[in-house]
Amino acid sequence: MELLGLDVSIWIVLALYLAGMLLLGWWSKRGADSHEGYLLGNRRFSTFMMVMHSFGVGTHPGGAAGVVSKTVSSGAAGIWVSWMWMFGTPFYWLIAPIIRRTRYLTMADYYEQRFGRAASTLYAVVAMVGMIVFLASVLLATTRTVEGMMGKANSASAPGTGLAGEAWFFGILLAITVVFIVYSYWGGIVAAVRTDMVQGLMIIALSFLAIPAALRLQEVGGVEGMLQTLAAQRDAGARYLSLFDTTEFNFWAVLLLSINAPLSMLAMPHLMSVSAAGPTEWEGRVGLTYGNMLKRLCTMGWCVLGLCWLAYLIKTGAVIHPDAAFGDSIRMLLSPVLQGVMLACVMAAAMSSGDAVQVTLGGLFSQSIYRVYIDPQADERKLLAVTRRTGLVVALVGVLVAVLMRHSVVKALLDYLNILGLIGISSAMGILWRRMNTTGVFGSTIAAVVTFSVTRYALSCPREVVTGLSLLAGVLGGVVGSLLTAPPSAERIEEFFKRIYVPIGQEDRLALPLAEVVPPAQRLVTCGGLFIVKPSRQSWVGFVVTLAICLAAVGSMYLLLRV
Repeated sequence: MELLGLDVSIWIVLALYLAGMLLLGWWSKRGADSHEGYLLGNRRFSTFMMVMHSFGVGTHPGGAAGVVSKTVSSGAAGIWVSWMWMFGTPFYWLIAPIIRRTRYLTMADYYEQRFGRAASTLYAVVAMVGMIVFLASVLLATTRTVEGMMGKANSASAPGTGLAGEAWFFGILLAITVVFIVYSYWGGIVAAVRTDMVQGLMIIALSFLAIPAALRLQEVGGVEGMLQTLAAQRDAGARYLSLFDTTEFNFWAVLLLSINAPLSMLAMPHLMSVSAAGPTEWEGRVGLTYGNMLKRLCTMGWCVLGLCWLAYLIKTGAVIHPDAAFGDSIRMLLSPVLQGVMLACVMAAAMSSGDAVQVTLGGLFSQSIYRVYIDPQADERKLLAVTRRTGLVVALVGVLVAVLMRHSVVKALLDYLNILGLIGISSAMGILWRRMNTTGVFGSTIAAVVTFSVTRYALSCPREVVTGLSLLAGVLGGVVGSLLTAPPSAERIEEFFKRIYVPIGQEDRLALPLAEVVPPAQRLVTCGGLFIVKPSRQSWVGFVVTLAICLAAVGSMYLLLRV
């Protein structure tokens, strides 16, 4: 029995899931009755919850749909749609304790305390634009996936075309948005983390549930049959089994995107919640690093599914739009009940990212714009109300942007990454270089944005050229802008660096001078105004272990393609 193109059992599973998320959001209202409670849950979350929160925030249907889409069109190199963050992951182990030690509520607070009010406002504007693009890409990818599962996106030229297709697109898009808006409005980050814990486990199921069914298809013939089918296309010029392609994801493009990844993370508005919502540095460090590492492993499942589906399409001669490949494969491979579970997983992936954006950008606006420029006397209750209302506006704007850029999921995701990476350059320079000042922030951001816009849109340069020149321009803009103007005050610099080098739980040391907090023997590099300390054993061991896991994942994928 079907209803609106789906088996009734699918609707039952989906209804139970949505009701459960709303109830969890309602239950979380009690933990979000203050501004800090709404934004950071009063820093009470356990290591496991932090891992699942970080995993949920960073994992969304855009990742799965984007990887499968690119894999179907380009082969195994499509994995870099998500793996572009891979070799930035070890740096998360170093970033998380620094962010926790700042003891701020938002990343805009970091910019205000380190560089001043103007830099904080600049960050808030750029970050809000970038995260709205991100939210729009999440909603867009989810809608395309659901369209594919419903059989409403099978055109090879444009998913969901025609009046009926447009009606389905807008209906699905609005339905997806409503639930996370409601529970995030109720419970803030408390609801987000609790729902992410449930939804993260569901997303893991999303990553691997369809693979066994795909490998059992007669046209695929298991791993060996899939590899043989794809290898046979080499004579036609296709390199489906190569981890790198000659266009968008060649070796140099991947290398530069990996360098860009930790810079982008340093600009993420939700970095504060995924690093600092736990009671100590350890929860943030493990949560940020291994929540994202879990996503890297799930990406392998998405790529294998894409390769299976590519082999199936080659064997059958079927033609579909790549953006519909993920949802279309799910609709064919799974039983109605499992389709319902998968649809719930897709919804979960979207909501776990959407809730973080709604809460984080609401807090960003209330802390760095409303409190500073509109109502400096606003109390906690007023700021909380503004945060909630701004989150609603952000979500609705995200829906509008999704409608405007609905022609390419992958392009939306890649542009979002670059937008935030541009201001992340100044974030990193502020942590590593004492001479960096407000003018340097503006110089870095403007130089990087102009370079990116010219090379990306005006000159249509290859991605490695766009990324490399934008990074170089950002660094040079920051250096030149800082050196041509007065240095930041010694008091501001000393206070900032004391914060990031005094561990949580040792707050009494904040009263000491910087020379005692970080004595010369602990400083690794100080020339030219740089301020880099020697890493602790926990820092360098954790970095090496994470890097080894990254290399093992890439090596495993390389070997799989040559079985």
